[in-house]
Amino acid sequence: MADDLPRPMGRLGASFGIKGYLKVESFTSRPENLFDYSPWFIRQRGAEWREVQVVDWQPHGKGFIVKLNVASNPEEAKAFAGLEIGIRRSSLPPVDDDEIYLIDLIGCQVIGIGGVMLGKVSGIRDQGAAPLLVVSPSDHLTSGRKDEILIPYVAGPIVTAVDLNAGTIRVEWGEDY
Repeated sequence: MADDLPRPMGRLGASFGIKGYLKVESFTSRPENLFDYSPWFIRQRGAEWREVQVVDWQPHGKGFIVKLNVASNPEEAKAFAGLEIGIRRSSLPPVDDDEIYLIDLIGCQVIGIGGVMLGKVSGIRDQGAAPLLVVSPSDHLTSGRKDEILIPYVAGPIVTAVDLNAGTIRVEWGEDY
């Protein structure tokens, strides 16, 4: 696979306990699926990915905790709190023809109402009801918009077409929404 860089699939939370565990926020549709993928990579947003190994994990309350090979006590674990968890696309199982991984939308151009270019998908946020496409302005936008916009990923009424080969997403969304 040409672009097999890790893609954000979760986030490390606060340290937990005396053995260096960390709380985990999973971005996968079934949160426990995050632990099926290996290897994990971690990074601060925008930095280089660093490979780590999951030593142990377990359910905890409504979430999970994980022990990584890079932290053996709470002080070491605290240094990793807030880092993104990345998984290589090649580590994920294949999808059916009518399905996509939301992470595959990152980097796609977003085309709104009237063919206006809204920008590129720079990230995905899970806010509960529907994932949100984080659309950052492209250099060639005519509107001069400098801030990112959030577009709910709702197939049909909002997201009308996705063409991963062309790298485009068509949406019923305007610049001024």
